[in-house]
Amino acid sequence: MGDGAASALVKDVLGRLNSVDIQEFGLLWGFNEDVLALKDDFDRIKGVLQDAEEKHSKEKAVGLWLKSLRSASLEVENVLDEISTEALLQRLDKERGIIYSVSAFFSFDHNPLMFQVRIAYKVKAIRTKLDAIASKIFELKLTPLGAISYVDVGVEGQMPDRETSSLIHSSIIVGRTDDMNLVTGKICNKDVGKHDNDEIRVYCIWGMGGVGKTTLAKLVYNHESVNQYFKLKFWKFVSKKFQVKEIIKEIIESIDKRKCGLPQLDMLQESLQSKLKGNKFLIVLDDVWIEDGEKTQWDQLSETLSCGAEGSIVVITTQSQTTCQMITKVPELEHELGCLSEEDSWLLFKKLAFAEGRKGDDISELEPIGREIVEKCEGLPLAVKTLGGLMWSKSSTSDWQRVKDNSIWGLQENNNFPALKLCYDNLLPHVKRCFVYCCLFPKGYNMEKDVLIPLWMSNGLIPPRGEIDLYVLGEEILNCLVWKSFIFKTKELSGARYIIHDLMHDMARHVMGDDCLVIEPHKQVVIPNEALHLSSSSPDFQFSLEDLGKLASLRSIFMFGKMNEGSISQIFNHVYLRVLHLSGIWLKTLPESICKLKYLKYLNLSHSSIEDLPDSIIYLQNLQVLLLFSCQKLRELPESICELKHLKYLNLSHSSIEVLPDSIIYLQNLQVLLLDSSHLGKLPEGLRHMKNLKCLDINHCYSLLQLPIGINELTSLRILSMFPVDKKGAAKIGELGNLNLLEGELEILLLENVGGLSEAKSANLKSKRNMQVLMLRWSGIRHWDTRGNMRIAHDEEVLEGLEPNMSLKELKIHFYMGKTICPSWMEGLRNLVEISFYYCKNCEHIPSIGRLPNLRVIHLSIMDSLKCFYDNEENMLADTSNMFQCLQKLDIYNCPNLVSLPSNLPKLEALRLVECDKLLSLPEEIQSFKDLNKLVIISCKLLSKRCEKEIGVDWPKISHIPHIRTDSPSRRQDWRIMGNWRIMGSTAS
Repeated sequence: MGDGAASALVKDVLGRLNSVDIQEFGLLWGFNEDVLALKDDFDRIKGVLQDAEEKHSKEKAVGLWLKSLRSASLEVENVLDEISTEALLQRLDKERGIIYSVSAFFSFDHNPLMFQVRIAYKVKAIRTKLDAIASKIFELKLTPLGAISYVDVGVEGQMPDRETSSLIHSSIIVGRTDDMNLVTGKICNKDVGKHDNDEIRVYCIWGMGGVGKTTLAKLVYNHESVNQYFKLKFWKFVSKKFQVKEIIKEIIESIDKRKCGLPQLDMLQESLQSKLKGNKFLIVLDDVWIEDGEKTQWDQLSETLSCGAEGSIVVITTQSQTTCQMITKVPELEHELGCLSEEDSWLLFKKLAFAEGRKGDDISELEPIGREIVEKCEGLPLAVKTLGGLMWSKSSTSDWQRVKDNSIWGLQENNNFPALKLCYDNLLPHVKRCFVYCCLFPKGYNMEKDVLIPLWMSNGLIPPRGEIDLYVLGEEILNCLVWKSFIFKTKELSGARYIIHDLMHDMARHVMGDDCLVIEPHKQVVIPNEALHLSSSSPDFQFSLEDLGKLASLRSIFMFGKMNEGSISQIFNHVYLRVLHLSGIWLKTLPESICKLKYLKYLNLSHSSIEDLPDSIIYLQNLQVLLLFSCQKLRELPESICELKHLKYLNLSHSSIEVLPDSIIYLQNLQVLLLDSSHLGKLPEGLRHMKNLKCLDINHCYSLLQLPIGINELTSLRILSMFPVDKKGAAKIGELGNLNLLEGELEILLLENVGGLSEAKSANLKSKRNMQVLMLRWSGIRHWDTRGNMRIAHDEEVLEGLEPNMSLKELKIHFYMGKTICPSWMEGLRNLVEISFYYCKNCEHIPSIGRLPNLRVIHLSIMDSLKCFYDNEENMLADTSNMFQCLQKLDIYNCPNLVSLPSNLPKLEALRLVECDKLLSLPEEIQSFKDLNKLVIISCKLLSKRCEKEIGVDWPKISHIPHIRTDSPSRRQDWRIMGNWRIMGSTAS
């Protein structure tokens, strides 16, 4: 039990021994002397733990001592949980009176005297055990050491912004250009590897773990020539178990954008073939392992996919050369990816170790040491990247020298292990604990932030820091792990997901040791008695009562895949369970016996078939996190939900709940309420009483046309994703006035219900300093007034009153009917980066946005009246040459009367023009736009002809641009269907 786990556990126990409940009960029940003795023992032990954790892998006696300490600490935790729960129940009994006693439920012989005797006995027994453990400190020659100095940017410092996704930033990729060009050239050549029998071509990228196979596949997947060559694209992370039904079903769902309910393989095959037939497609299957017994499954998939147009191909990545040779037919469709050269490794390391924001010694002094460190990585990109992230936080030459000389490099293990373990050892202790806990998810599992961070929170893995919200601290930890390449961030259609590389997953499992029991398909299981955490991804695995009896110390159970009711009912015998993750189970309701789990803090039933919650759930008095998102059969919550007094985090997103129970307002400790759902139509009238609520996510709740009066009293709110404005009987826009802590994104809709300038100003948007994104939305269907006008002046007046804070980064305006978007405050938005105007049909010009100094992205859609960016007066009086100086992307769709574009766009990188029939020409200066690398012109009646390849009048003006797409007849259909397939997410390698 090394790597700081013992220190963290002892620190947690010491903190709890000092709690008010424990001190009060100790004095009241006569075991205060034992509690003080326990504190003294733990204090003595705490002082030598660093020495013990450094020695435990070399000295067997120290390792056994740490195991004994762990066992005793867990016993103390269990007793403390019993005392805390009893204190809570007694408080609740006093609140309710003797008529309704929750504590009476737990035991037929429950009475304070018996409980007191039992707890006092347990405390004395643990004291005896801990005294014996503390007495061995001298015998083991354990000594106090100086405190470790951790430098961990991103948790207590500022990291560079680095987001990992399927849309790779080429600036952090080195040494793979030749590989990318080779693979791209082959897959975009229909004659390479062509089969006489029309069988689908299969291209294989293979190599050792961490070498960058997925990265290379992403570079190819997002290459412009690939986008132009293939009509359809799809990405699927496969991992260890190759399941043809699952793969086919996911491809169908990605095309149809809805769940596929076809149960049989032959039906799935027929459906997919009907969708792919005649189309040229690319399918990437990442991290494939096909054993001899799975060759039939591969053949079934290959046969199904042999229906596309000529040139279609499947690209797979794998660590197994056997897999590669099994499924590729010709050598020219195989690509072995090797390690980076020494110089490329150094270049990659430099990009991270010396990234923006670094402080410390001069780079020239560090380079010789850095090169020696990089040499130890032997060209493995994952190791180089991870070490680069570590060294960014090491400021001095001596820090770098210590890393280079660390004894871990001498370990005779996997060549990659020392580099990864060294980076792990340099994490802060609580960041280590958060990371290793992730190994309870299967390899390749897409972890969601709203699952992962609540998990860390409910397990006490995130230490508090001042007044900062724990969820925010969890985001910092997650960002730190992403920056340091322990976790990779991917973009999916439904939002960001996080994944651990297989090598990192193996290391986390190694660190967890016997604390973690992981059951995988087709793997033999050895059940250690001391396991704290159980994770099963094997649908075939069945527990026996004897097996479960061995696992008396279990704190966490994670189940992935199918489970029968017998297995689920056995789970509830583990009364000390803190975490129960049953996401995706096929179960309509929970058994009443769930009431046994009275110490449970985290319950995840998301993506399950659950239809209702049993009344016995009210006895989960320690429950802090309840996740029920994507429970599409769940239509209501019980009124008794209000009894979960410790509940802090409730996620009901994408369920079928239409109305919340009124009693939910009595969840006084609730901080996060996630309700993202198209079904929800009403919130409780007494919502204002939930004073601790910090996040109310009602994004996409478009059936929710009003909020209850009094929402302005929720002054702790930081997230309020949507605010529908009402005229009477519900919340008006003025209720936003006091909510000055709001951050992130806010969408204000039904703005036609705002009375005018004065009422708009009452929203006090100017005071919301942390607001990053603001969407102002009127209704798409508007009523004409008696004179046949659309109240144009009224919209302009309301917009004038909705002045945001100058720190705003993104502004969206939808269905606005004013003639100009020119409020007096627009030019004051000096930090604005992106603007989107949608369906502003009366707007003729947008003069003020050109002077925004940091504006990088403009989206204009369905602006029927827009003629130009400036009005005539401004063109005559103003110097427009200094406008749009930072603009990088200009995207204009369906602006049929637009006649001109801004002339000076020195930083422009991408220009997209669709359905702009009166746009006659591109700016004359376009040849001087040095950064412009992408130009799209679709359905622009005049301009499309002028820019036609080779023969258009303006072709010489644009021929230097690397990537040009115009709407020749053969390309129009490609453009229309591209949207669903071009943005498919992927996973990281």
